[in-house]
Amino acid sequence: MMEQTQLTQAVSVDHNPTQLADFSIILVCWNNKAYLEPCLRSLYEGGLRSSFDVVVVDNGSTDGSQEMLQLSFPDVQIIQNDHNVGLARACNQGIELSSGRHVLLLNNDTLVDGPSLQAMVDFMDETPDAGGIGGKLLNPDGSFQAGYANFSTLLEEFLVATRIGERLWEGYPSHLDSEQVKRVGWLSSACLLLRRSALDEVGLLEEGFFIYGDEADLQYRLQKANWAVYYLPTATTLHYGGRSMDRWKRRKMVYRGKMLFYRRNYGPLKTGILRMMLAGLSLVKLIGWSVAYLLPSKRQLAKKELSSNFEVIRLCWTLQ
Repeated sequence: MMEQTQLTQAVSVDHNPTQLADFSIILVCWNNKAYLEPCLRSLYEGGLRSSFDVVVVDNGSTDGSQEMLQLSFPDVQIIQNDHNVGLARACNQGIELSSGRHVLLLNNDTLVDGPSLQAMVDFMDETPDAGGIGGKLLNPDGSFQAGYANFSTLLEEFLVATRIGERLWEGYPSHLDSEQVKRVGWLSSACLLLRRSALDEVGLLEEGFFIYGDEADLQYRLQKANWAVYYLPTATTLHYGGRSMDRWKRRKMVYRGKMLFYRRNYGPLKTGILRMMLAGLSLVKLIGWSVAYLLPSKRQLAKKELSSNFEVIRLCWTLQ
């Protein structure tokens, strides 16, 4: 069990510790102080009507994040881990320590739009079957980044891995075609509001994921228990994205999350097919990048790609 040190005490935004907050905000931090500070400011300066409290779970940052929080945000409660325990485990720590009627999972590299977040909270309160609610993620320039997604299929994973899907449809596999509130498969946990009573029923995030895939797994369980997940297209959040690891490291973790999701929810046959498909595509990429390695101008990139795809192949055979 990792050691935790509680550095500050949580209070709601209206500073009334006897009043239960409308929702609790859980942020996980790992050496991302430059993004965490403006994220928190967007929350506290967003003009939210609902009361909230904030829990930041720090996964062993060494960039001064803890000191910044204590100095600039004394109302934030901090859970200090001595190492990186993963996103899923850290989110669960925050959820377990919080007490708001709802829970907002929020990436620290986001800027929150106050009216959008308030609309999500109001919709949750007005919609009894809503277990989860999210909106549209935007890039820093205001362009579309992600909306909602259907639960994975083998065809979709092929289109994603080969990048054919994104060449045919903008934003694939996320959907951006709906301008109406609708029930969907799953939404990114970059900004995802969850009903606490639904979490009490289906359980928290599966910690075996570490990062990637955990939010899809949770929303799959919510819907199996007859809770709905809703997409609010007018609710927007700016998301910088991908600030904690480079794309070569991310590839392995994303594929690991996909395979774990299949194993937990789709059974051994589909899981085996997915593993063989991802390994086979990575093998083809290995051959291509081996040729590219012969070109001096491509050598540095080829080394990263060769290492990344080799790690994916090994993962496909060894993941337990």
